[in-house]
Amino acid sequence: MFSIRQVVPIVLSIQITVAVGITGWISFNSGERAVQKLTRQLSDDLTVRVEQQISTYFQESISVNKAMTTALSNGSVNPSDINQVQKDIFNKSREFATNNILFYGNESGSMVGIEPHKDANFLLRIRDDSTGSNRPTYELSSKGERGKLIVNEVYDHRSRPWYTAAKEAGRPIWSEIFVSTTDGELTTTKATPIYNPDGSFQGVAGINISLKQIKQFMQAIRPSDKWNVFLVEANGKLVATTSDESVFQKNGNLIKRFEVSQSKDSRLQKAGLLIQEKFGGFQNLQTSQLIEFESNGEKYLLSTHKLSKDLQLDWSLGIVVPKSIYMQEIDANNQATFVIILIMLGVNILIGLAIATWLLNPIKNLMNAAKDIEEESFNPEELTSVAKRNDELGQMARVFQEMGSTIAERQQGMKSQLSQLRQEKDEASKAALSLQTEQTYSLPSLLSRSRAARSK
Repeated sequence: MFSIRQVVPIVLSIQITVAVGITGWISFNSGERAVQKLTRQLSDDLTVRVEQQISTYFQESISVNKAMTTALSNGSVNPSDINQVQKDIFNKSREFATNNILFYGNESGSMVGIEPHKDANFLLRIRDDSTGSNRPTYELSSKGERGKLIVNEVYDHRSRPWYTAAKEAGRPIWSEIFVSTTDGELTTTKATPIYNPDGSFQGVAGINISLKQIKQFMQAIRPSDKWNVFLVEANGKLVATTSDESVFQKNGNLIKRFEVSQSKDSRLQKAGLLIQEKFGGFQNLQTSQLIEFESNGEKYLLSTHKLSKDLQLDWSLGIVVPKSIYMQEIDANNQATFVIILIMLGVNILIGLAIATWLLNPIKNLMNAAKDIEEESFNPEELTSVAKRNDELGQMARVFQEMGSTIAERQQGMKSQLSQLRQEKDEASKAALSLQTEQTYSLPSLLSRSRAARSK
């Protein structure tokens, strides 16, 4: 049988432990939800800002391309006159102050391209009847004057993917991403087909957009360098990332672009494999996703977002954030909760013992009083301290005092009655003995005895 002195502290400790434990569990889960909510909010905000930067950056190039294609299409510039096209492209490069290369190539094989250059004001790449199959590159002054020859290479734009894709599509297109031969960076082309007034195909006007600036955008916008932001095509190939690892590998003339799951950054590699496992690839992502994963013993949160369709690019933005960034305060809170539980356990055990003592001492006095009543040694004064209490135990002690006193009086009365009964019994016994004696010596007996004596 368990003692109340043991049960009370245990019951109180269990109740407090359960209450504090549930509170800690709720606090932990609330913290987890808060972390996910905060991560999603920050990721959404970062996605919007990256989209705005990319949209602004691309829109500048698209505007230049549109202005050039308009001039070539409405007759302002004769697409068959390569010198006139060169002049128009040069003027637009200066007017829009673009950092990307503007170019035009036609079906006859002529081609001209102009881009800003760090050593000279501009670079001119040109291919016409006089160059044959080569495309020489010249320095170009701020006034459009041709300078020294930089390089002379074999080049035919008509076999390039951006040219063939725009020609086949019959509308403005984004080319596949490729590594530019001019700066060695990933590049995409906004290419627009140009048609003659009779509707026949004339050529393609385009602008190469270097993607290296996207990495700079993302590095500048992310909240801290612990955030790893990456941009990926629907096929899973990396476009840009804030990681130090390269997104492609060059081996001679062979270029290998890495998929996210092939990245040398273990975090990106794990994120890519996770998307492949859960959704079958980035092409199947329809809405924003928030996934938790572990890499090298550390937990991360992966947030993915589809870029706006207004960009006409099937790209997704991925954000990898170490969970520890947010969990430091939550872990500290959990540790504090654990310490509080231990302290509360100790305090509750002491409180339980105090309560048990406070309850059991009066009960013990009442039990002793009951025993004294049973042994007929009850003294009401023994319950005076308990009777002074204003609670139920005090009331019980007062009842015990009255009851004990009453029982004691009754016991004393019963003892007196019993003593009197015993005395009356003794007196009755003596009276009976005396009567018997008297009967023994009665008159008939004496006469009988006298007759007996005479007859002798």
